Amino acid sequence: MAKNFSVTVIVPMYNVERYIEPCLRSLLNQTLKDFEVIAVDDCSTDGSAAVAKKMAAMFGGRMSLLKTKKNNGAPGVPRNLALKSARGKYILFLDSDDLLTPTALEELYSIAESTGADVLHAEQFYAFEDGSDQKRIHSWEKGQCVEAPTLETADVGRRIDDFCARKYNWSSCLKFFRREFLSKNKLEFPSLPYSEDMPFCFKCVCLAANYVRVPTIFYECRYRAGSLQHRSVTSEQLIKIYLTVIVEGVQVLDRFMSALPFFADVENHGRRYRALDFFIREHMSYFDEMYQKYPPELIDILNRETLAPMLGKNAPLMSYLFNAAKLGGRQ
Repeated sequence: MAKNFSVTVIVPMYNVERYIEPCLRSLLNQTLKDFEVIAVDDCSTDGSAAVAKKMAAMFGGRMSLLKTKKNNGAPGVPRNLALKSARGKYILFLDSDDLLTPTALEELYSIAESTGADVLHAEQFYAFEDGSDQKRIHSWEKGQCVEAPTLETADVGRRIDDFCARKYNWSSCLKFFRREFLSKNKLEFPSLPYSEDMPFCFKCVCLAANYVRVPTIFYECRYRAGSLQHRSVTSEQLIKIYLTVIVEGVQVLDRFMSALPFFADVENHGRRYRALDFFIREHMSYFDEMYQKYPPELIDILNRETLAPMLGKNAPLMSYLFNAAKLGGRQ
């Protein structure tokens, strides 16, 4: 009979040969030992898989290595693949170039057990530049940080209002999930080129019965020149990627909210549109940069040849994006 674990740590990886070893060593150094690691290779073209396979032996049978059928360009699909075989009571997502503090799993497991949390939400993390040992405490959200584990309101409307006010960060790596909660609600990451965390975490904010903020700083995030903006893509390809995220992300959120009884109440229709508007506005900042960088004639061509065909008959969203474009991404 397969053994169950207290925690499953899911590590998607793509071309991280330089970083995967320290990432996995941060797991070997955990004070809690009752956990498994599922690393998912998204068809790397370097030696990432070889390094991970070599290190798997150090985990004494607690690490497995999976591989996607094709490269997906984002961690969402690899994470979903790992979730299907996870055996931990709780799930933690760790990016392959980042690290955990030595007591991370022990602290999070203890808090989750004592609070009965579906989701633990960390407000702060350690950030450091690639090649530097200097770490700073950082946060992506607005509002006062908690000093002790704090149960969030059960009022879904208030949670949505706070989400749209940036009072919840939407990094899945800064969360600790009860696996039963994820499976019961059939929660998976959407297949987006980036920003797959935002719809996923929005769903968790709406659905979790016990959503608990914690002051624990357990995650160490490495900033490196591997982001979308640093990839070798043309301006038109970049705009298509941004548009894909907006168009498909809106569809993901809209389908979710359409199926949620909370949004069937006419009093909550405004919150539904506010959530969609917030998602769009957050991603329009990329267009702000694009419209400042490239000449107007190029933008006109991209709007006509790229934007309209992608949006098709979605007139309201197309109108929104065109108007935003004219304003340089600002509303």
